[in-house]
Amino acid sequence: MALSRRDFLKNGIQLAALGVVAPSFLVKAAYAINDQTASAAPLASQAGPGDGGPAPDPRTRNILVVVQLSGGNDGLGTVIPFADPTYYQVRPNLGVPKEQVLPLTDRMGLHPALKNLRGLYNAGHLAVLESVGYPNPNRSHFRAMEIWQTARPDVNEPTGWLGRMLAGDDCEEATCKIKGLNIGSSVPRTLYTESTVVPSLVNTASYQFRTDGRFAQDRTAQLDAIHQICSQPHNPGIEDFVRLAAQEALDSSDLLQQIIGPADPQHATHQTNPFAEGLKMIAKVIQAEVGARVFYISLGGFDTHAQQARQHTQLMQYLDDGLSSFYQLLDQSGHGDRVLTMTFSEFGRRVAENASQGTDHGTALPMFLLGGQVKGGFYGTPPDLTQLQDGDITHQMDFRSVYSSILKSWMNVDPRKVVEGSFPLLDFVRV
Repeated sequence: MALSRRDFLKNGIQLAALGVVAPSFLVKAAYAINDQTASAAPLASQAGPGDGGPAPDPRTRNILVVVQLSGGNDGLGTVIPFADPTYYQVRPNLGVPKEQVLPLTDRMGLHPALKNLRGLYNAGHLAVLESVGYPNPNRSHFRAMEIWQTARPDVNEPTGWLGRMLAGDDCEEATCKIKGLNIGSSVPRTLYTESTVVPSLVNTASYQFRTDGRFAQDRTAQLDAIHQICSQPHNPGIEDFVRLAAQEALDSSDLLQQIIGPADPQHATHQTNPFAEGLKMIAKVIQAEVGARVFYISLGGFDTHAQQARQHTQLMQYLDDGLSSFYQLLDQSGHGDRVLTMTFSEFGRRVAENASQGTDHGTALPMFLLGGQVKGGFYGTPPDLTQLQDGDITHQMDFRSVYSSILKSWMNVDPRKVVEGSFPLLDFVRV
């Protein structure tokens, strides 16, 4: 019986439920099974291995950490136009009082909970990219996040922009034991690729293959259990592929356990900022020099339709604590200059507050770039609250310009192999 891509991915969900979180190799298998579908990801096929030469030293390669603010972050509540009277007119309840805003310029400032980020801005290590978005924006959480993660607003692209970048990485396995890492319960689409397995973990206690209690220490039994799920319905060639992919995932599990160490259940129960804890795990992996170039982590809770002020303040505190402590860890260990951290959200919020003292789905919003080699300051055009499009901020900078600039200037990757189209490049990092 032929195995369709839908059937395979359905089985992949069952596989993930057992602890194997690697949809990237499921995507690859799905395309390999169906030759007619294989052409559906032309961008991924452009990003092949390099032309040879010595294996790159992981200690000299730049690293990208992507922070996803899930739910649609309120850009006007994060980077605040405190000198614009319109801001306070349309937000009589949510507008942050001028005296509480942390000023960065004579008209723009940060939310009062972002004290540490303001310090990094003053030190020249934080860049604020204003009014970032794309034409014909989508306000659906699922589709908007998909657009940002795949960099394809025009089509339903199965691979992610970070996955396509990793697929073209020519670092040898002996040097780059892990190419990327996601902190979370499942791998996001942005890391989907046809050729690279990206492990995903919440903590080291959860990152293991929970097929059955009897098999906890039996690697062969673990692989057999995985094999049984993915071989239904039977399809020639799938079994060997699944075994190889699962073996790679199991090996990465062992390596991450060694790097991060055993989790403390009591600490995990009482931790107040899981986002900061996840960044600490990323810092440990970076310091271990295993070759990973891309890390991904999410901070959720930004869909603030009602009573936004308190919830958004708490999220800003989590963001500030997590990013500032992460930067400090990297700086102290000598890695601060080779790590660039980028924040994004699937969309911003509406300019005007709603009747529930919250904000509804909007469009363009600011992004942050943080790192030792960042050229700090403001980039792009601040939002003009008197020139709106259907009540939303008009985007002035395409997010694909940000991606392309990071790929070319920071990751030393040809943007055309990852991002469809050509976009203006920005000069926000020192190279």
